[in-house]
Amino acid sequence: LIGRNGCGKTTLMRILAGLDQCDEGEIIRKSGLRVRMCMQDQFFDDSKTIFETVKASFVQAKENYEAETILTKLGFDDLHRPVKGLSGGEKKRLALACALCEPCDLLLLDEPTNHLDPLMILWLEKMLMRFKGAIVMVTHDRYFLERICTRMIELDRGELLMAQANYSAYLELKEKMLAEKEAQHQKRQNFLRKETEWIRAGVQARTTKSRARIERYETLKAM
Repeated sequence: LIGRNGCGKTTLMRILAGLDQCDEGEIIRKSGLRVRMCMQDQFFDDSKTIFETVKASFVQAKENYEAETILTKLGFDDLHRPVKGLSGGEKKRLALACALCEPCDLLLLDEPTNHLDPLMILWLEKMLMRFKGAIVMVTHDRYFLERICTRMIELDRGELLMAQANYSAYLELKEKMLAEKEAQHQKRQNFLRKETEWIRAGVQARTTKSRARIERYETLKAM
């Protein structure tokens, strides 16, 4: 899920996760759908340790050794450190670990590669490629997009533009779509210019043909 900063990507993700409500429209979910989300800003209980935080968050968490492996891969050597002393980057990695440790059908990741070093990103890529469910992610990491994603969704001024493609293929498709839209726009402008001249010539709507033409003109002008 891509789009300019502030366009609503995180809001859409929170709606999908059931954390926020949409102002209008309808969200249809499969019965029993298990959703997990790694948010940009996630709050933790400072009285717990790193490992206690991961284990306490879930209904059906992975086995202890799996959780330990995920935490270790994300750079946590001492799993008994209190959450209170973690930096902002470490808390982001802890939030990612929490999302990855719980079995789910839909995994929502908001900027998952932030605060990860290259080895961590490579490990995360491999893990997500093995994931059996669906993943929706927001990221500005183009290389990560290229290797992981098979479908692109762009949020632009409240509309979604979708394509079954990776990032580079999507850019090519988008360029073609924009060129087609521009050609259609120019065609409408040329037609509108001619019709405007016809209207200004003072033609009266005395016939059905003239009235229909004026109605088409008004519709196009409104567009």
